[in-house]
Amino acid sequence: MLTPLELDIMKAVWDRSPITVRNVQTAIRPSRSLAYTTVLTIMDRLYHKGFLKRTMRSRTHYYEPAIEYSTVRDEAVGSLIKSYFGSKDRLREFLNGEPVAAPQPRPNGDGAAHVGLDETLL
Repeated sequence: MLTPLELDIMKAVWDRSPITVRNVQTAIRPSRSLAYTTVLTIMDRLYHKGFLKRTMRSRTHYYEPAIEYSTVRDEAVGSLIKSYFGSKDRLREFLNGEPVAAPQPRPNGDGAAHVGLDETLL
């Protein structure tokens, strides 16, 4: 899963690839005023994580996405559904206004049942 900054950088790459670090910095500048070195560091990390491909041309790295936007989006949505609802069926029940059963207590390391948060306090 990408951090918000990584996602902003990846969106610039998806929209304008192949792209340089300087061009990514310019593309995200309206919402994020970041130093060139910060953008470079994040893009290097994305490259090492397998999200970006890079090629060298005339002493400049050009970046392209190594993973499709739809793949990243689908994984993020799947993680959100699993975290909050447990399954797509439970999400569907929630969206249809049906009562959604509370998650089952999970055992702690000592064998005792884990008690969930009392939503009335939230």
